[in-house]
Amino acid sequence: MQVPVELKIKYLKRRIQDIEDLRSSLELDDYSVAMKLGHQVKGNAVTFEFPQMANIGLEIESAAKKKDKERVKILVEKMESVIHSVKENFPGQLSF
Repeated sequence: MQVPVELKIKYLKRRIQDIEDLRSSLELDDYSVAMKLGHQVKGNAVTFEFPQMANIGLEIESAAKKKDKERVKILVEKMESVIHSVKENFPGQLSF
């Protein structure tokens, strides 16, 4: 079953907000947000047809458990890059 475009857009918009939340939490050395988000993305990205983000979610969760701030930051940038790369499939509907 194919996921409707509207749901994909909603999913990506949530990830954009999550990226902002992650960056803020990392400034406070709070890894709970990264662990939670990584776990969620790991579990639901494939459902929304973004398999490349599932691996990123797994890595974010793992890095957060180790409190590896630099690795989490790199992975957040990687997630943002993936969103930018698929953004062209949804013209005018996603903004950063």
